[in-house]
Amino acid sequence: MNIQWYPGHMTKTRRMIVDQVKQMDAVCEILDARIPISSRNPDVDELVGISHGWWC
Repeated sequence: MNIQWYPGHMTKTRRMIVDQVKQMDAVCEILDARIPISSRNPDVDELVGISHGWWC
């Protein structure tokens, strides 16, 4: 049995973000203050073209 860890709706959303981010001046990622590092989405830096994390 093959388990799909990255469902189709996430792939579609990722494509939409890549298209839309080109028109944006800023991107704000909202994190959980209790667990800021583990509540991050590691794909955000790549999607918005940042080569370092938010803590840099």
